[in-house]
Amino acid sequence: MSLRAVAGSKSEPVRIARTYVLLLLTATYSLSILDRFLLGILLPQIKAELQLNDSYLGLLSGIAFALFYATLGIPIARLADRYGRKYVIAISLALFSFMTVLCGSAVNFLTLFLARVGVGVGEAGTTPASLSILSDLYEKQRRSTAMAIFSVGANVGLLIGFVVGGYVAVEYGWRHAFWMVGIPGIIVAAIIALTLKEPPRGYADGLAQSAQDIEPAAGDTDRIGLLPAVKFLLSQKSYRRNVLGLSMMLFIGTGVIAWLPSYLARSHGMPADEVGRTLGLALGLAGPIGTIVLGGLLADRLSRKDLRWGGWVIGLGALLLAPAYLFVIYAPTGTAAVGAYFLPAALGVFYQGPTVAMTQAAAPVSMRATAGALMLLIGNLIGLGLGPLGIGVLSDWLEPRFGDESLRYALLLAPVGAIAGAAWYFSATRTLGADIERAERQR
Repeated sequence: MSLRAVAGSKSEPVRIARTYVLLLLTATYSLSILDRFLLGILLPQIKAELQLNDSYLGLLSGIAFALFYATLGIPIARLADRYGRKYVIAISLALFSFMTVLCGSAVNFLTLFLARVGVGVGEAGTTPASLSILSDLYEKQRRSTAMAIFSVGANVGLLIGFVVGGYVAVEYGWRHAFWMVGIPGIIVAAIIALTLKEPPRGYADGLAQSAQDIEPAAGDTDRIGLLPAVKFLLSQKSYRRNVLGLSMMLFIGTGVIAWLPSYLARSHGMPADEVGRTLGLALGLAGPIGTIVLGGLLADRLSRKDLRWGGWVIGLGALLLAPAYLFVIYAPTGTAAVGAYFLPAALGVFYQGPTVAMTQAAAPVSMRATAGALMLLIGNLIGLGLGPLGIGVLSDWLEPRFGDESLRYALLLAPVGAIAGAAWYFSATRTLGADIERAERQR
Protein backbone atom coordinates (compact mmCIF):
# COMPACT_ATOMS: atom_id res chain seq x y z
CA MET A 1 0.00 0.00 0.00
CA SER A 2 1.31 3.46 -0.89
CA LEU A 3 1.63 6.47 1.38
CA ARG A 4 -1.49 7.96 -0.16
CA ALA A 5 -4.21 8.23 2.47
CA VAL A 6 -7.49 6.45 1.88
CA ALA A 7 -10.68 8.22 2.90
CA GLY A 8 -13.49 6.44 4.69
CA SER A 9 -17.11 7.43 5.02
CA LYS A 10 -18.97 7.53 8.32
CA SER A 11 -22.64 8.06 9.07
CA GLU A 12 -23.81 11.25 10.76
CA PRO A 13 -24.69 9.50 14.08
CA VAL A 14 -21.17 8.08 14.26
CA ARG A 15 -19.65 11.50 13.52
CA ILE A 16 -21.65 13.04 16.37
CA ALA A 17 -20.74 10.21 18.71
CA ARG A 18 -17.05 10.35 17.91
CA THR A 19 -16.99 14.13 18.41
CA TYR A 20 -18.45 13.64 21.88
CA VAL A 21 -15.82 11.00 22.66
CA LEU A 22 -13.07 13.28 21.34
CA LEU A 23 -14.20 16.19 23.53
CA LEU A 24 -14.55 13.98 26.60
CA LEU A 25 -11.09 12.49 26.16
CA THR A 26 -9.67 15.96 25.50
CA ALA A 27 -11.15 17.12 28.82
CA THR A 28 -9.46 14.15 30.49
CA TYR A 29 -6.14 15.09 28.94
CA SER A 30 -6.63 18.70 30.10
CA LEU A 31 -7.05 17.53 33.68
CA SER A 32 -3.96 15.32 33.48
CA ILE A 33 -1.82 18.21 32.20
CA LEU A 34 -3.33 20.57 34.78
CA ASP A 35 -2.43 18.22 37.62
CA ARG A 36 0.98 17.46 36.10
CA PHE A 37 2.27 21.00 35.50
CA LEU A 38 0.52 22.93 38.26
CA LEU A 39 3.67 22.25 40.26
CA GLY A 40 5.68 24.58 38.00
CA ILE A 41 3.86 27.74 39.07
CA LEU A 42 4.11 26.66 42.72
CA LEU A 43 7.83 25.82 42.81
CA PRO A 44 9.00 29.21 44.22
CA GLN A 45 6.65 28.90 47.22
CA ILE A 46 7.47 25.21 47.74
CA LYS A 47 11.19 25.99 47.51
CA ALA A 48 10.88 28.66 50.21
CA GLU A 49 8.66 26.69 52.61
CA LEU A 50 10.37 23.30 52.34
CA GLN A 51 13.89 24.73 51.91
CA LEU A 52 14.76 22.78 48.74
CA ASN A 53 17.42 23.39 46.09
CA ASP A 54 16.85 23.22 42.33
CA SER A 55 17.94 19.59 42.07
CA TYR A 56 15.25 18.51 44.53
CA LEU A 57 12.68 20.64 42.72
CA GLY A 58 13.77 19.02 39.47
CA LEU A 59 13.15 15.59 41.02
CA LEU A 60 9.62 16.65 42.01
CA SER A 61 8.94 18.04 38.54
CA GLY A 62 10.49 15.13 36.66
CA ILE A 63 11.43 11.71 38.02
CA ALA A 64 8.87 11.65 40.86
CA PHE A 65 6.10 11.79 38.28
CA ALA A 66 7.68 10.39 35.13
CA LEU A 67 9.21 7.14 36.43
CA PHE A 68 5.93 5.44 37.36
CA TYR A 69 3.90 7.32 34.75
CA ALA A 70 6.12 5.91 32.03
CA THR A 71 6.81 2.41 33.31
CA LEU A 72 3.24 1.56 34.34
CA GLY A 73 1.87 2.85 31.06
CA ILE A 74 2.67 -0.36 29.17
CA PRO A 75 1.05 -2.93 31.53
CA ILE A 76 -2.01 -0.72 31.90
CA ALA A 77 -2.14 -0.27 28.12
CA ARG A 78 -2.06 -4.05 27.69
CA LEU A 79 -5.18 -4.24 29.85
CA ALA A 80 -6.73 -1.60 27.60
CA ASP A 81 -5.72 -3.53 24.45
CA ARG A 82 -7.16 -6.78 25.79
CA TYR A 83 -10.26 -5.51 27.60
CA GLY A 84 -12.36 -2.33 27.89
CA ARG A 85 -10.60 0.98 27.60
CA LYS A 86 -13.09 3.40 29.14
CA TYR A 87 -12.92 1.88 32.62
CA VAL A 88 -9.13 2.03 32.54
CA ILE A 89 -9.42 5.75 31.76
CA ALA A 90 -12.09 6.42 34.39
CA ILE A 91 -10.28 4.63 37.23
CA SER A 92 -6.94 6.21 36.33
CA LEU A 93 -8.47 9.69 36.20
CA ALA A 94 -10.09 9.29 39.61
CA LEU A 95 -6.80 8.07 41.09
CA PHE A 96 -4.54 10.89 39.88
CA SER A 97 -7.13 13.50 40.88
CA PHE A 98 -7.19 12.12 44.43
CA MET A 99 -3.38 12.04 44.60
CA THR A 100 -3.25 15.68 43.47
CA VAL A 101 -5.34 16.59 46.50
CA LEU A 102 -2.82 14.73 48.68
CA CYS A 103 0.00 16.85 47.22
CA GLY A 104 -1.53 19.81 49.01
CA SER A 105 -1.25 17.97 52.33
CA ALA A 106 2.47 17.18 52.04
CA VAL A 107 4.58 18.16 55.06
CA ASN A 108 8.08 17.62 53.62
CA PHE A 109 9.95 16.62 50.48
CA LEU A 110 9.37 12.88 50.94
CA THR A 111 5.59 13.10 51.34
CA LEU A 112 5.31 15.48 48.38
CA PHE A 113 7.54 13.17 46.34
CA LEU A 114 5.31 10.16 47.14
CA ALA A 115 2.16 12.09 46.30
CA ARG A 116 3.67 13.06 42.96
CA VAL A 117 4.47 9.40 42.35
CA GLY A 118 0.78 8.67 42.94
CA VAL A 119 -0.20 11.29 40.36
CA GLY A 120 2.11 9.61 37.86
CA VAL A 121 0.64 6.17 38.58
CA GLY A 122 -2.88 7.46 37.93
CA GLU A 123 -2.02 9.36 34.77
CA ALA A 124 -0.29 6.30 33.30
CA GLY A 125 -3.66 4.83 32.33
CA THR A 126 -5.40 7.69 30.56
CA THR A 127 -3.43 8.74 27.48
CA PRO A 128 -2.54 5.37 25.84
CA ALA A 129 -6.13 4.13 26.06
CA SER A 130 -7.42 7.48 24.78
CA LEU A 131 -5.08 7.37 21.78
CA SER A 132 -6.24 3.84 20.99
CA ILE A 133 -9.92 4.87 21.04
CA LEU A 134 -9.34 7.93 18.85
CA SER A 135 -7.29 5.92 16.34
CA ASP A 136 -10.25 3.56 15.97
CA LEU A 137 -12.67 6.48 15.48
CA TYR A 138 -10.76 8.62 12.97
CA GLU A 139 -9.40 7.42 9.64
CA LYS A 140 -5.80 8.17 8.64
CA GLN A 141 -6.39 11.37 6.69
CA ARG A 142 -8.26 12.92 9.64
CA ARG A 143 -6.26 11.40 12.46
CA SER A 144 -3.66 14.17 12.83
CA THR A 145 -6.42 16.75 13.26
CA ALA A 146 -8.22 14.60 15.83
CA MET A 147 -4.97 14.02 17.70
CA ALA A 148 -4.16 17.73 17.49
CA ILE A 149 -7.54 18.64 19.01
CA PHE A 150 -6.88 16.08 21.72
CA SER A 151 -3.44 17.64 22.28
CA VAL A 152 -5.01 21.08 22.74
CA GLY A 153 -6.16 19.69 26.07
CA ALA A 154 -2.58 20.31 27.18
CA ASN A 155 -2.92 24.03 26.49
CA VAL A 156 -6.25 24.21 28.26
CA GLY A 157 -4.76 22.45 31.28
CA LEU A 158 -1.72 24.73 31.29
CA LEU A 159 -3.88 27.84 30.94
CA ILE A 160 -6.05 26.89 33.91
CA GLY A 161 -3.10 25.68 35.95
CA PHE A 162 -0.96 28.76 35.42
CA VAL A 163 -3.65 31.45 35.61
CA VAL A 164 -5.84 29.98 38.35
CA GLY A 165 -2.97 28.24 40.12
CA GLY A 166 -0.91 31.43 40.21
CA TYR A 167 -3.83 33.44 41.60
CA VAL A 168 -4.70 30.86 44.26
CA ALA A 169 -1.03 30.51 45.24
CA VAL A 170 -0.70 34.25 45.86
CA GLU A 171 -4.03 34.62 47.66
CA TYR A 172 -4.23 31.37 49.63
CA GLY A 173 -0.95 29.47 49.28
CA TRP A 174 0.35 26.59 47.20
CA ARG A 175 -1.50 23.90 49.16
CA HIS A 176 -4.92 25.30 48.28
CA ALA A 177 -4.00 25.25 44.58
CA PHE A 178 -3.48 21.48 44.72
CA TRP A 179 -6.71 20.94 46.65
CA MET A 180 -8.72 23.02 44.20
CA VAL A 181 -7.81 21.15 40.99
CA GLY A 182 -8.40 17.60 42.21
CA ILE A 183 -12.20 17.57 42.51
CA PRO A 184 -13.15 18.11 38.81
CA GLY A 185 -11.31 14.93 37.84
CA ILE A 186 -13.58 12.79 40.03
CA ILE A 187 -16.64 14.21 38.27
CA VAL A 188 -15.26 13.66 34.76
CA ALA A 189 -14.26 10.10 35.71
CA ALA A 190 -17.87 9.31 36.59
CA ILE A 191 -19.11 10.81 33.30
CA ILE A 192 -16.67 8.65 31.33
CA ALA A 193 -17.70 5.47 33.13
CA LEU A 194 -21.40 6.16 32.53
CA THR A 195 -21.50 7.64 29.01
CA LEU A 196 -18.39 6.90 26.92
CA LYS A 197 -18.81 4.21 24.25
CA GLU A 198 -15.85 2.57 22.56
CA PRO A 199 -15.49 1.78 18.85
CA PRO A 200 -14.60 -1.69 17.57
CA ARG A 201 -10.86 -2.21 17.08
CA GLY A 202 -9.83 -1.11 13.60
CA TYR A 203 -13.19 0.55 12.89
CA ALA A 204 -11.75 3.65 11.18
CA ASP A 205 -9.47 1.47 9.06
CA GLY A 206 -12.35 -0.60 7.74
CA LEU A 207 -11.29 -3.71 9.65
CA ALA A 208 -14.45 -3.93 11.79
CA GLN A 209 -18.13 -3.75 11.02
CA SER A 210 -19.96 -0.54 11.92
CA ALA A 211 -22.09 -0.40 15.03
CA GLN A 212 -24.84 2.15 15.58
CA ASP A 213 -23.82 2.84 19.14
CA ILE A 214 -20.10 2.26 18.39
CA GLU A 215 -19.69 -0.28 21.17
CA PRO A 216 -16.75 -2.71 20.81
CA ALA A 217 -17.41 -6.19 19.56
CA ALA A 218 -16.49 -9.05 21.87
CA GLY A 219 -13.07 -10.51 21.25
CA ASP A 220 -12.07 -7.89 18.71
CA THR A 221 -8.46 -7.67 19.90
CA ASP A 222 -5.80 -10.18 18.97
CA ARG A 223 -4.22 -11.68 22.06
CA ILE A 224 -0.62 -10.79 21.27
CA GLY A 225 1.85 -11.02 24.14
CA LEU A 226 3.56 -7.93 25.52
CA LEU A 227 7.13 -8.87 24.54
CA PRO A 228 6.22 -9.79 20.93
CA ALA A 229 4.26 -6.53 20.63
CA VAL A 230 7.14 -4.42 21.98
CA LYS A 231 9.64 -6.30 19.79
CA PHE A 232 7.56 -5.65 16.68
CA LEU A 233 7.04 -1.96 17.44
CA LEU A 234 10.73 -1.34 18.13
CA SER A 235 11.61 -3.13 14.90
CA GLN A 236 9.74 -0.38 13.02
CA LYS A 237 12.46 2.18 12.22
CA SER A 238 10.06 5.09 11.75
CA TYR A 239 8.41 4.28 15.08
CA ARG A 240 11.75 4.30 16.92
CA ARG A 241 12.90 7.54 15.32
CA ASN A 242 9.58 9.33 15.88
CA VAL A 243 9.70 8.31 19.55
CA LEU A 244 13.25 9.64 19.90
CA GLY A 245 12.17 12.88 18.24
CA LEU A 246 9.25 13.08 20.65
CA SER A 247 11.66 12.48 23.54
CA MET A 248 13.76 15.49 22.57
CA MET A 249 10.71 17.71 22.17
CA LEU A 250 9.38 16.59 25.54
CA PHE A 251 12.79 17.14 27.13
CA ILE A 252 12.87 20.78 26.15
CA GLY A 253 9.12 21.41 26.40
CA THR A 254 8.58 20.02 29.90
CA GLY A 255 11.89 21.38 31.10
CA VAL A 256 11.09 24.91 29.97
CA ILE A 257 7.50 24.84 31.25
CA ALA A 258 8.66 23.52 34.63
CA TRP A 259 11.35 26.18 35.07
CA LEU A 260 10.12 29.21 33.13
CA PRO A 261 8.04 30.55 36.05
CA SER A 262 11.08 30.33 38.34
CA TYR A 263 13.26 31.97 35.68
CA LEU A 264 10.83 34.89 35.37
CA ALA A 265 10.70 35.24 39.15
CA ARG A 266 14.47 35.11 39.70
CA SER A 267 15.85 36.92 36.67
CA HIS A 268 13.02 39.43 36.17
CA GLY A 269 11.34 39.70 39.60
CA MET A 270 7.84 38.77 38.42
CA PRO A 271 5.37 37.63 41.15
CA ALA A 272 3.54 34.28 40.86
CA ASP A 273 0.15 35.69 39.89
CA GLU A 274 1.64 37.82 37.10
CA VAL A 275 3.74 34.89 35.88
CA GLY A 276 0.69 32.62 35.89
CA ARG A 277 -1.52 35.13 34.10
CA THR A 278 0.94 36.06 31.35
CA LEU A 279 2.33 32.59 30.74
CA GLY A 280 -1.12 31.05 30.91
CA LEU A 281 -2.36 33.40 28.21
CA ALA A 282 0.68 32.68 26.04
CA LEU A 283 0.15 28.94 26.32
CA GLY A 284 -3.62 29.17 26.06
CA LEU A 285 -3.61 31.37 22.95
CA ALA A 286 -0.51 30.37 21.01
CA GLY A 287 -0.55 26.67 21.86
CA PRO A 288 -3.87 25.78 20.19
CA ILE A 289 -2.87 27.72 17.06
CA GLY A 290 0.31 25.71 16.71
CA THR A 291 -1.28 22.41 17.69
CA ILE A 292 -4.40 22.55 15.51
CA VAL A 293 -3.28 24.70 12.55
CA LEU A 294 0.32 23.51 12.17
CA GLY A 295 0.22 20.11 13.79
CA GLY A 296 -3.29 19.13 12.77
CA LEU A 297 -4.86 20.78 9.75
CA LEU A 298 -1.62 21.52 7.88
CA ALA A 299 -0.15 18.08 8.55
CA ASP A 300 -3.41 16.36 7.58
CA ARG A 301 -3.77 18.38 4.37
CA LEU A 302 -0.22 17.68 3.27
CA SER A 303 -0.40 14.05 4.43
CA ARG A 304 -3.31 13.29 2.12
CA LYS A 305 -0.76 12.97 -0.65
CA ASP A 306 2.15 11.76 1.45
CA LEU A 307 2.04 10.78 5.13
CA ARG A 308 5.71 11.68 5.49
CA TRP A 309 4.71 15.34 5.51
CA GLY A 310 3.84 14.91 9.19
CA GLY A 311 7.52 14.36 9.98
CA TRP A 312 8.70 17.08 7.64
CA VAL A 313 6.36 19.65 9.20
CA ILE A 314 7.57 18.76 12.69
CA GLY A 315 11.23 18.85 11.67
CA LEU A 316 10.95 22.31 10.15
CA GLY A 317 9.05 23.61 13.17
CA ALA A 318 11.65 22.17 15.56
CA LEU A 319 14.43 23.97 13.68
CA LEU A 320 12.56 27.25 14.21
CA LEU A 321 12.33 26.51 17.94
CA ALA A 322 16.07 26.85 18.50
CA PRO A 323 16.36 30.60 17.77
CA ALA A 324 12.91 31.20 19.29
CA TYR A 325 14.09 29.92 22.66
CA LEU A 326 17.17 32.15 22.50
CA PHE A 327 14.92 35.23 22.33
CA VAL A 328 13.16 34.06 25.52
CA ILE A 329 16.37 33.31 27.39
CA TYR A 330 18.11 36.58 26.53
CA ALA A 331 15.07 38.88 26.75
CA PRO A 332 15.90 42.10 28.67
CA THR A 333 12.66 42.16 30.71
CA GLY A 334 10.06 39.69 31.96
CA THR A 335 7.40 41.17 29.71
CA ALA A 336 9.68 40.78 26.70
CA ALA A 337 10.47 37.19 27.69
CA VAL A 338 6.77 36.28 27.91
CA GLY A 339 6.11 38.02 24.59
CA ALA A 340 8.96 36.12 22.96
CA TYR A 341 7.57 32.89 24.41
CA PHE A 342 4.47 33.07 22.19
CA LEU A 343 6.40 31.52 19.29
CA PRO A 344 7.85 28.59 21.32
CA ALA A 345 4.41 28.12 22.89
CA ALA A 346 2.97 27.62 19.41
CA LEU A 347 5.84 25.57 18.02
CA GLY A 348 6.53 23.65 21.22
CA VAL A 349 3.45 21.41 21.13
CA PHE A 350 2.42 21.15 17.49
CA TYR A 351 4.44 17.95 17.04
CA GLN A 352 2.05 15.92 19.21
CA GLY A 353 -0.76 15.30 16.74
CA PRO A 354 1.38 14.21 13.75
CA THR A 355 3.69 12.15 15.98
CA VAL A 356 0.79 10.16 17.40
CA ALA A 357 -0.73 9.77 13.93
CA MET A 358 2.54 8.44 12.48
CA THR A 359 3.32 6.08 15.35
CA GLN A 360 -0.23 4.74 15.40
CA ALA A 361 -0.13 4.20 11.61
CA ALA A 362 3.05 2.16 12.02
CA ALA A 363 1.36 -0.12 14.60
CA PRO A 364 -1.13 -2.96 13.96
CA VAL A 365 -4.61 -2.22 15.32
CA SER A 366 -4.18 -4.86 18.03
CA MET A 367 -1.11 -3.04 19.40
CA ARG A 368 -2.20 0.59 19.29
CA ALA A 369 -2.66 1.18 23.01
CA THR A 370 0.66 -0.59 23.56
CA ALA A 371 2.25 1.58 20.85
CA GLY A 372 0.99 4.69 22.64
CA ALA A 373 2.20 3.45 26.02
CA LEU A 374 5.64 2.46 24.70
CA MET A 375 5.95 5.87 23.04
CA LEU A 376 5.09 7.54 26.35
CA LEU A 377 7.42 5.23 28.30
CA ILE A 378 10.47 6.17 26.27
CA GLY A 379 9.44 9.76 25.62
CA ASN A 380 8.56 10.55 29.20
CA LEU A 381 11.53 8.83 30.83
CA ILE A 382 13.84 10.89 28.63
CA GLY A 383 11.74 14.01 28.28
CA LEU A 384 9.50 14.44 31.29
CA GLY A 385 11.84 12.59 33.63
CA LEU A 386 15.16 14.15 32.65
CA GLY A 387 14.10 17.52 31.21
CA PRO A 388 13.20 19.33 34.47
CA LEU A 389 15.86 17.41 36.39
CA GLY A 390 18.61 18.14 33.85
CA ILE A 391 17.89 21.86 33.86
CA GLY A 392 17.69 21.91 37.67
CA VAL A 393 20.99 20.07 38.13
CA LEU A 394 22.70 22.29 35.55
CA SER A 395 21.34 25.37 37.30
CA ASP A 396 22.79 24.23 40.64
CA TRP A 397 26.12 23.48 38.93
CA LEU A 398 26.23 26.96 37.37
CA GLU A 399 25.07 28.80 40.50
CA PRO A 400 28.55 29.42 41.99
CA ARG A 401 29.48 31.31 38.84
CA PHE A 402 26.22 33.01 37.83
CA GLY A 403 24.19 33.23 41.05
CA ASP A 404 20.48 33.85 40.47
CA GLU A 405 21.16 33.96 36.73
CA SER A 406 22.24 30.29 36.66
CA LEU A 407 18.77 29.16 35.62
CA ARG A 408 18.86 31.45 32.58
CA TYR A 409 21.96 29.69 31.25
CA ALA A 410 20.69 26.22 32.18
CA LEU A 411 17.73 26.85 29.86
CA LEU A 412 20.16 26.88 26.93
CA LEU A 413 19.60 23.13 26.83
CA ALA A 414 16.32 23.93 25.03
CA PRO A 415 17.67 25.09 21.63
CA VAL A 416 20.15 22.21 21.58
CA GLY A 417 17.35 19.69 22.17
CA ALA A 418 15.20 21.27 19.45
CA ILE A 419 17.89 20.70 16.82
CA ALA A 420 18.32 17.07 17.93
CA GLY A 421 14.54 16.52 17.73
CA ALA A 422 14.40 17.89 14.20
CA ALA A 423 17.10 15.45 13.09
CA TRP A 424 15.18 12.43 14.42
CA TYR A 425 11.90 13.48 12.78
CA PHE A 426 13.51 14.02 9.38
CA SER A 427 15.14 10.60 9.69
CA ALA A 428 11.82 8.90 10.55
CA THR A 429 10.22 9.88 7.23
CA ARG A 430 12.64 7.68 5.28
CA THR A 431 11.00 4.38 6.34
CA LEU A 432 7.44 5.42 7.25
CA GLY A 433 5.81 4.00 4.11
CA ALA A 434 7.43 0.58 4.42
CA ASP A 435 6.59 0.43 8.12
CA ILE A 436 2.90 1.17 7.48
CA GLU A 437 2.73 -1.65 4.92
CA ARG A 438 4.41 -4.05 7.35
CA ALA A 439 1.98 -3.08 10.15
CA GLU A 440 -1.01 -3.74 7.86
CA ARG A 441 0.32 -7.20 7.01
CA GLN A 442 0.77 -7.94 10.73
CA ARG A 443 -2.97 -7.48 11.41
